[in-house]
Amino acid sequence: MRTYVDANFLVRLFLQLPGHDEVLALIGDESDDLHGQLPMTDILRFEVQNAIYRMVFESRAGGQWRVTPEAAAIGLADFEERISHGVRLRRVPLSLADIDSEFSSLAARFTAKHGFRTYDIMHVASAITLRCRRFFSFDVKAKKLAKLAGLQTN
Repeated sequence: MRTYVDANFLVRLFLQLPGHDEVLALIGDESDDLHGQLPMTDILRFEVQNAIYRMVFESRAGGQWRVTPEAAAIGLADFEERISHGVRLRRVPLSLADIDSEFSSLAARFTAKHGFRTYDIMHVASAITLRCRRFFSFDVKAKKLAKLAGLQTN
């Protein structure tokens, strides 16, 4: 069963933030062949990269978690290394044009009623376009959209 994970899910993994153990329980580790690789689109990769840097900013501004520039650099290096070597993460080509129809459909059906954010719709549209059946996130709104779209969630 193919699983799509969003940026906040991966940030918890690579920065070892609260929820890290739950992430490992849900996706397994790289030695676990049963779980397979997770698709990594450019949109997702960009969001994870920026989210890691943003955690440093939020730490300086009194955010809930403390992430040092050094911890961010280590997490980002691990993230990039896993992508480049295909360890648990596999780059998949997926353009905005590829998700256009699904994005438009999700936005039209659900945003006026539930107020979903653009990135949440982009990730759920990506998951559907990639024929994923599961969508893992720690974001309540993203999970709600994924459920409404017929995906299994954590």
